[in-house]
Amino acid sequence: MNAPVNLGADAHRAAMMDILERQKAAHIRDGAPSAEKRIDWLDRSIGLLVDYQDRIADALNEDFGSRSRDATMLTDIAGSIGPLKHAKAHVRKWMKSQKRRPTPAILSLFGAGAVVHYQPKGVVGVISPWNFPVNLTFAPLAGILAAGNRAMIKPSEFTPATSELMKEMFASAFTEEEIAVITGGPEVGQAFSGLPFDHMIFTGATSVARHVMKAAAENLVPLTLELGGKSPVIVSRSADMKTTAARIMNGKTMNAGQICLAPDYVFVPEDKAGEFVAEAKAATARMFPTMKENPDYTSVVAQRHYDRIMSYIDDARAKGAEIIEMKPEGENLSSRSTARSRRR
Repeated sequence: MNAPVNLGADAHRAAMMDILERQKAAHIRDGAPSAEKRIDWLDRSIGLLVDYQDRIADALNEDFGSRSRDATMLTDIAGSIGPLKHAKAHVRKWMKSQKRRPTPAILSLFGAGAVVHYQPKGVVGVISPWNFPVNLTFAPLAGILAAGNRAMIKPSEFTPATSELMKEMFASAFTEEEIAVITGGPEVGQAFSGLPFDHMIFTGATSVARHVMKAAAENLVPLTLELGGKSPVIVSRSADMKTTAARIMNGKTMNAGQICLAPDYVFVPEDKAGEFVAEAKAATARMFPTMKENPDYTSVVAQRHYDRIMSYIDDARAKGAEIIEMKPEGENLSSRSTARSRRR
């Protein structure tokens, strides 16, 4: 049996550069792909999601310690197929050239014309996060493939089972000159972000994005960032509090709040605050009569993330805030283990 080899940073970069150079060479050799080729790429991606959906749910459940299969089917499977099908339906229209008025306009008097031709950039690097690792890999691919590009993907090390599965999935349907998946830890991600892609897409934390942007700037790589933020909810005085609270808690409990759109705080009329809290607790109890060892409720992905959340609560308590736990009576959720904490 071969022993695992721990490549150094230089070796990691050399291996990734080899793939990047081969993808760029293939792009130049084959030219801009036809609509039929792009649709074929999109169809293959859809096929992977359909064929591997059960294994994807299993891998995410392993990575999180508990990950709702229904949530996975909604967000990571259906939520990925939608953008791919949309791109497939519109790609021929998107590829069409568009006429423009010449600039300066006086040139048209001399018979000049102007046309915009849409061309693929080449190779796009994708750094996807852990919270929705499949969706935030495949949804960007819808645009990447529809535009005729090739892709190199670096999924998160916080979801290793899912990352390795995606590597297997893409290898089964695409050549490495079309799509390649690179797995590994932070040192691999750092080397990946410094590659001279034709474009790069990063989804994740603002703190990490600063390093990615700095690395991309070294090669003047155009960069698309989708970063975390805060999501406030404003509740008006006329709102139906039962419906409002149910919808807010539905958004907050999805993926255990590990989503950029999860409501972070609520502005509610002061005289309605008690009613909102009561309805929020009732809504949570209806959705999750139990949370401990409940396969329909997702765990916090890693011990350090759990510790960070608890530190915020402890800090608020120390500063005099009233802490209201929206969990079933008698359940101690702090003892629930995750796959990530067991690997610690």
